[in-house]
Amino acid sequence: MSEEFENELNWENLSDEDWNKRLDERIAMFNEGRGEIAMPPSPYKIPVGEYDRGILHKVVTQDLIRIFAFACGDPNPLWRDPYYAGSTRWGGFIAPPLIDTAIAFGSAFGDRLHIPGVSRMNGGYSHKYPKPIRVGDTFSVYDKYGGIVEKKVEGKPYRMFVESCPRYYINQREEVAAIADSRTIYLATPPGKRGGKGKTAKLYEGQKKHRYSDEELDMIHQAYDDQLEGKNRRGAKTRYWEDVTEGEDIPTVIKGPVDVCDSCARTMVSCYPFAYAIKWAAERDYLQHFPRDPETNEYMFLRDWHYTDDAARARGTPFANSAGVQNEMMLVHAITDWIGDDGFVVSMDDQVRRMLFYGNMTFVKGNVVRKFVENGEHLVELKVWGETQDGVVHTTSNAVVKLVAKNEFDKPI
Repeated sequence: MSEEFENELNWENLSDEDWNKRLDERIAMFNEGRGEIAMPPSPYKIPVGEYDRGILHKVVTQDLIRIFAFACGDPNPLWRDPYYAGSTRWGGFIAPPLIDTAIAFGSAFGDRLHIPGVSRMNGGYSHKYPKPIRVGDTFSVYDKYGGIVEKKVEGKPYRMFVESCPRYYINQREEVAAIADSRTIYLATPPGKRGGKGKTAKLYEGQKKHRYSDEELDMIHQAYDDQLEGKNRRGAKTRYWEDVTEGEDIPTVIKGPVDVCDSCARTMVSCYPFAYAIKWAAERDYLQHFPRDPETNEYMFLRDWHYTDDAARARGTPFANSAGVQNEMMLVHAITDWIGDDGFVVSMDDQVRRMLFYGNMTFVKGNVVRKFVENGEHLVELKVWGETQDGVVHTTSNAVVKLVAKNEFDKPI
C-alpha cells in the first residue's frame, strides 16, 4: 500500500467507530483476494520493505544443511557427515525439517495491515513435507493468499486477527516438496483505546533475567555434552512403529540460556541478510514505523528487537527475544532425535505463544499423542513444546512423523 494512500486515509484522526469501520473495509478488501497467487520478489531485486522477502537459498547444498543444523544447535551426524549420511537408508543427506525457512522465508504479500494502531507478531507456521529435500534440489516458490480471520477476545481494548499466507516450494522436478503456511497475528487498537502500557508491556512487566548458579550451569553443560555424544539420539537404531506406545514421553532436549550469538546463528542461515545500504532500502519508505536508537538517533529495523535490549524496549518489551522461527527450530531437534535416522517428519504445526527473552532456558519436551495408519503409511502424532526454567510454555507443535513398520523396512519411506 502506497504511503500517499495511507496518509490520505488519515487513520489517527478517526473516531474509534470510524477507525474500526475503515479497518473492516480494508480487511474485506484483502479477503476478496483469497486464493490469489503471487510470486515473491526476484532475488536480484533490492528489497523495498522489511518483509519483502523471496528466495534466499535457491539451491540446497550440503553446506546449507550443515549450517542450518548448527543454527538449531543440533550435532546429529545425519546433517553434517557425508559418510554417515551415506550409510543410512537415505543414501546421503536429506534436509532437516524447517529447511524451508532457509530456502525462502516469509510471504510475497508482505505486511498488509501496516496501519497506525496495529501491531504485528509471528504466531508460528505450519509446515508440510510431502517428500524429502535433498542436496542438489533447486527451488522456485509461490504464495497463495489465505485471508484474514478475526479471533474474538473478551475484555481487551484491541481486536485480534490471524492472517494465512501459504508458500509452496517447487523443486526442479516440478514437485511440491514443502508448504509453509504463516500464522501472522495482528492486534488492532483504535485511537481512543490507546495510551499507557500496551498488551505486550503489561504481559512482561517485572520480567528479570535469571542468574544461573554454578550447579545449574553444570547441569546445562552436562546436557550439552550428552547431546554432542548422542546420548539420547536414536540415530541408526531403527524406531519401529509397532514399538511406539501412545502417551510415552520423548527425551527432553535443553537449549539456552538464549543470547545474541544464538540469534545471529539463525539469522546467518535464514531470513534477513540486509546490511547498510540494503537495510536502508528496506527502511526508507516506511520510516514512521521504525523506532530510533536512543543513543545514535538512527532508525532501527523492527527485527532488531531480536538482538538488542534497546531495540526491544523501543517496542515495549524489557529484553531482546528469540525469534519465532528460532523457537520452532529448537523443537525440531527433539523430534528428529526421537524418530532416528529412518524416520521422516511429515508435518509440523507450530504456535508461538509467548516471547522467549535473552537469558531464558528452553526445555523441549513432548509425548506421543497417537499412532495410526493412513494411506498405508505408519504415522505417529507428537505433541512437543518448549518451556522456560520457570515452566512457562513459549512454543508448541503438533508434529506428524512417519516411522518404519517391521514388515516394510525395504520399502521407500
